[in-house]
Amino acid sequence: MIVIQHIKKEYRTGTRKFFALDDVSLEIGENEFVAITGKSGSGKSTLLNLLGTLDSVTEGKIFVDGVDLSKLSGRKIADYRNKKVGFVFQSFYLEPSYSVYNNVELPLLLAGKSGRSNRIAVEAALEAVGLKGKLREKARNLSGGEQQRVAIARAIVNNPAYILADEPCGNLDTANSDNIMNILGQLHDSGKTVVMVTHDPGDAMKAVRVVTMSDGKIVNDVKNYRFVV
Repeated sequence: MIVIQHIKKEYRTGTRKFFALDDVSLEIGENEFVAITGKSGSGKSTLLNLLGTLDSVTEGKIFVDGVDLSKLSGRKIADYRNKKVGFVFQSFYLEPSYSVYNNVELPLLLAGKSGRSNRIAVEAALEAVGLKGKLREKARNLSGGEQQRVAIARAIVNNPAYILADEPCGNLDTANSDNIMNILGQLHDSGKTVVMVTHDPGDAMKAVRVVTMSDGKIVNDVKNYRFVV
């Protein structure tokens, strides 16, 4: 479970300061699929970066499964990122000269794992995104949609509880976007908690819950009516 308590994130540019997040509180339960949406500059990506410990809060607290993220440092932050969360970014961040297999295996190697168990985990992750047949292909030879599917496989190879996706369909056409959203939905169905930032209303409506942000604040938080029984 994610508990966000009155967080603020301040940035400074010269003598000017502004709050990218201003007194944001939010709870995300286990196995939720939450879309965080809003205009550019609303604070949605900043919030996701704080959940992933890619940045730190100015004020307030974030707890993940009872752990105060502000108390983590060094190796504990690295362990949290590697084992607890899987990141999916708009720009894929694959190593183009590596094979699909080698790209997906990276989190396992960073966790100190090796051997046959790695191959089993990589193949399972690629099968989940429909790319098991491409494991020896170089990443640079893949289409944009395929590269994002590899990025998702890399995100789930360590079996994290949380998937943090920042504009995962931002660089994709409609068909590939639908494919990626279906995969995220399947991950949610399998028990993962998915938190996705998106500016696309259509993608947001495929989540179970939609949180809307504006000027660093949450202005709306609703269950998607399509999922309400």
